[in-house]
Amino acid sequence: MNDVMRRYAGVSALLLLLAAPISHAQAGSEKQEAPAVQDDELDPDEYQRRKIRIVKFFEDQRARYEVVTSTVTKSGQILDWIKPESQTEGGAIASPPREMYPHPYAESVSNPYLDAAKHPIRKEGVALTELQLDGAAMGPPGTVPIVRFDIDSYLNEVRYLPADPLDIVSKLPPPAPSSNNRYYAVWHRFGDVFGTIGRVNIWDTEGPVGNETSIAQTAVIRGTPMQAIEAGKIETSGFSPARRPVFFTYYRTAGSASGDWAGGYNTLVQGWVQVSPTVAPGMSLIPWASATDGEQYSLDVEVRLWEGNWWVRAAGEWVGYYPHCIGGAAPPCERGTLFSEKGIRDIADRLDWYGEVFDSRAPAATSTDMGSGAYANTHFRRAAYFRNLLYVWAPATAWWFDAGSISVTDARCYSADGPFYSADPNWRNWFYYGGPGDEGAGCD
Repeated sequence: MNDVMRRYAGVSALLLLLAAPISHAQAGSEKQEAPAVQDDELDPDEYQRRKIRIVKFFEDQRARYEVVTSTVTKSGQILDWIKPESQTEGGAIASPPREMYPHPYAESVSNPYLDAAKHPIRKEGVALTELQLDGAAMGPPGTVPIVRFDIDSYLNEVRYLPADPLDIVSKLPPPAPSSNNRYYAVWHRFGDVFGTIGRVNIWDTEGPVGNETSIAQTAVIRGTPMQAIEAGKIETSGFSPARRPVFFTYYRTAGSASGDWAGGYNTLVQGWVQVSPTVAPGMSLIPWASATDGEQYSLDVEVRLWEGNWWVRAAGEWVGYYPHCIGGAAPPCERGTLFSEKGIRDIADRLDWYGEVFDSRAPAATSTDMGSGAYANTHFRRAAYFRNLLYVWAPATAWWFDAGSISVTDARCYSADGPFYSADPNWRNWFYYGGPGDEGAGCD
């Protein structure tokens, strides 16, 4: 029995129970595994019914792909390897964007402008994925990975299971810097654009608390209701490894609406087309967590409209795209376009780079950390940062964010400092952000 089969041996047993209603006798030992019931929890029988529905939901979702094989990474993530053409109607896969020269990414950078008297050279490591470092979990040639939703991890983390498994997909808190119950530190840019480029300093924050999220990301936005493409680093109980940093993508076609071809994270809903064989939404970034007064790491992130498709790049590769047509077929779009003319179908008009915390306790403050958990004024090797932020003002032409100010929700809880500028091309612009939440002075 291989690692994948061993880890999911219990899934088939659970699915067999679907053939008949669950009685107390049938629940047997399964019933004993359910958590002790509290006032806000389910009774054991209902817990088991919901658990079985959830397992079947994700098994049915996985069945939509033509899985060739499955592998396990060193961090324990399960990857399902599929033929890329199986993701789109008609089997066509779009060509990635043309590079912009000189390309803004650099593998190793230094910044003499940061505390130069003490540290004349500041180096930064580049965040990659496990597959880029170690090909042991690679699938067959010609296939691409889909990070499997870790049902076991979810069931261990969540006690009150939803009655409808779709709620697992739709009720993960969406990235939303202007919504209620969220703190943020953001650098906005307004005006017609075709995308954005930048680097995200990666930290493994303390927590997050409960079902909250701690995010560092970019967003490309337009329209009412909002349409957007979002990408970066997220920490939440909903993804595995739970509460640890992973790379994510998110899209929305009508505000916070979720579902297939409507909006959602990664591959939990249909809409994303995976192209890279070594970088995929949901992949762990644990090895690349920065350390206080120690090594710093950053992840390159790019979102760009190219020939009608919104592409996402990370860890030096074009990862995949959100297609022009619903279903992913080439135009003309028989089922309509994924994004609307008044949304981001043809252009965006707002860019955000920001740290965000979702506060489930609002209006009371939360202790979930943003960034590194340190306030922005502690600066390099203590506070988290974004750097080398660019906007794409023509399909293959970008320029630096060179104006504007940083907005924060509540500087007593989470702060920002900057933007700063220099002549060093590796640190052309940057800003610091973050904080400890209600553990900070004056945050309540």
